Amino acid sequence: MKLIVNEKELKEYFQGLRRLVWGKDQRDEKVENDKEEAIRCSLRKELYAEEFAAFLHENHSDLRQDSFRKVLLRYLYKTVELGTDAGSVTGILIEVGQDYAEILEPSSSRVLISFKQINYIHEV
Repeated sequence: MKLIVNEKELKEYFQGLRRLVWGKDQRDEKVENDKEEAIRCSLRKELYAEEFAAFLHENHSDLRQDSFRKVLLRYLYKTVELGTDAGSVTGILIEVGQDYAEILEPSSSRVLISFKQINYIHEV
């Protein structure tokens, strides 16, 4: 599932969700309708459920990968250095997959690196 929204729409959505879940501001009158309170309780249960947390984690990592993929695509067919915890890899970025980058080293070796392992990238 992918959502494309601008920052303003996203802020308004979460502000509305916050008001729905946590209620009106303290300045407002007490909740007049029991249905609102029942909805809040149901939403709180859903928001704090382990399944929902797993869903958010999966989708957040997909969004992060898509963003990182866009950054890597700017360096396609250029000589770059990719830094990982195991060291750096230098060569030509020849392919950017859905969750990996492929580097052609000067020795003609091809190296596949998962996005999760990349700490930094810069053009050499």
